[in-house]
Amino acid sequence: MATQIIDDGASIRIINASSVLLINKSHIKTIDTVKDNTIRLDIGSGALKNVFIKFTEVTIPAALPDVYALRDAINAMLKNNGGGLATEQKQDIQIELLSGILSTLTEIKIAISNLKCGCNGQIMRIDESNPLVTYVGYANMVSLPGDAVWQIQRTTRFATNDIVVVEWADGNQLFDNIWDQRLELNYLELVGPAR
Repeated sequence: MATQIIDDGASIRIINASSVLLINKSHIKTIDTVKDNTIRLDIGSGALKNVFIKFTEVTIPAALPDVYALRDAINAMLKNNGGGLATEQKQDIQIELLSGILSTLTEIKIAISNLKCGCNGQIMRIDESNPLVTYVGYANMVSLPGDAVWQIQRTTRFATNDIVVVEWADGNQLFDNIWDQRLELNYLELVGPAR
């Protein structure tokens, strides 16, 4: 009868004919050899206090020379809880995933903010009082200039080189600014994703 022992991350899967036994790695107290041909997994308590595995019946892991090598292979499985040791590459992958999540959360925050104020991004005010700077205020139709429901864009033209820089209040497109305070606000290029 063939037996397979497979590392399943947090558990070890033992497949014997048509039966499958999953043992949580944290439940295994000891691994030892019995009679030079059998491995005993001591679980400590419960109905399956011990699990016995005959070395001659094990097909996976394959090509092990003896019962001691099988014991060592199972022990190595216990040390691997699904992720292994932290590496720079694994950290880079996690940072990339977290950056994607942050980007998505920023988009959701903008969408929720837009829903709260009923904003649909209509241009409601334009200030061109300074010939090199233009302020454009986006809000819904019933917004007052003193309410914190404005998305404000500042466009600056540099006369020396004809460069145009577009910036947003607080570096985002949230509808949370006050039009009447547009001159005092902090403007930055977009930090998060565009709407």
